[in-house]
Amino acid sequence: MRRFLFFLLFILSLVLGISVNRYHRSRDVFRSVCDMSQEHFFRNDDHLKSWVEKCRFIALHTPPSITTEQLLFNIQAMMDEMQVSHFQIYSPVDEKRMWKGESIDTGIRSRFVEDHLVVYKVFKGSAAEESEIHLGDEIVQIEGAEQLTPWGAQHRSGVFQIKRGKLTKGVSIKARDFVVESSPQLIKLDAHTALVEISSFRSEFFVKKDWKNFVKGLNGYSHVVLDLRENPGGNFVAMLRALSTFLCRGKNAGTLAQPRQTKASSSVLLDNPSDEYQIAELDTFRDLRLETYGDYGCFEGKVTVLIGPDTSSVAEIFAHSFLSRPNSRVWGQPTAGDVVLAVWYDVPLLGSGFSISIPEAVYFTPSKKELEGHGVEPQRELYYDLKLALAGKDTWVVKALKAH
Repeated sequence: MRRFLFFLLFILSLVLGISVNRYHRSRDVFRSVCDMSQEHFFRNDDHLKSWVEKCRFIALHTPPSITTEQLLFNIQAMMDEMQVSHFQIYSPVDEKRMWKGESIDTGIRSRFVEDHLVVYKVFKGSAAEESEIHLGDEIVQIEGAEQLTPWGAQHRSGVFQIKRGKLTKGVSIKARDFVVESSPQLIKLDAHTALVEISSFRSEFFVKKDWKNFVKGLNGYSHVVLDLRENPGGNFVAMLRALSTFLCRGKNAGTLAQPRQTKASSSVLLDNPSDEYQIAELDTFRDLRLETYGDYGCFEGKVTVLIGPDTSSVAEIFAHSFLSRPNSRVWGQPTAGDVVLAVWYDVPLLGSGFSISIPEAVYFTPSKKELEGHGVEPQRELYYDLKLALAGKDTWVVKALKAH
């Protein structure tokens, strides 16, 4: 009997130990996010102090039975209360998608046009291309999906009911690990106009030698359409390299400011895309001026910039710069208004691959306007035409070309 009681006590102590460890781990993860935010968040005001107090209170009362998924959800909900962009927690899956463009993906990109979900892009080498999905196909139904959404078309597997002209047929598509092609693309539209798709400002796509070679392809064109509609941002220096081609050397593109920084000094962000360099500059100076560089060509022809709700971060800075560039126009829909400089920190208590991004500097235009929460307003709003979409044509590019 005594042996049985000892065994029971042993098992109970193990269970309680596991429960306490899980509780402390979840609580400590939550608390670490509160503490890092207090230390690094770009505004140190009463709003932040109140937020930190609430964050720590919720961390202290985190239940021991909480799953990692629910913990991440609760932390993100807390971060969302600050109502500022780039204040997020990321899982290893998020990290792969952000930094490598890798996710479970069909290769389909679609949008609603007059309540019709129409395919506007099919990536090469994707499951969608292998299943012979075409531009202009209308997705009528997706197996297992209660609602049709662009997200479902991108990530779900199963039989897709596709309408092409008067014919509707079922096509089996299996989403799989896929790396999305996000490097800049140059497409000839006519003898005078080139379309340049810039879907990311990740630094690896703007290596100095590679971008200079890319720019040579603009020779002979008098009009460039810059498509930023799907650009979520990226590296500040990579963005400035691209901007330098169109604004030319020595143009002011605004300032990154740290309101809580006590140093009064300022500097210019040099042509160095290293994250370590940019973080070191933030640690040294209160303000970092953004100025365009030399040696990246100087395209002086007409430029049409296309923007939309998915245009965010440094892509918004890039687009805004064309509002004051001669012989330029910015068309489309208002941008996201997500314009701060964020620094990423590991969350080791959660395990490898988990991280948080904390906004540490805010951007001001050359006229001292803050884009965070406001975004870029186009000079002309554009909408998609169903007839053109079903024909596999991009309404906005067609309009930019016609207005040349």
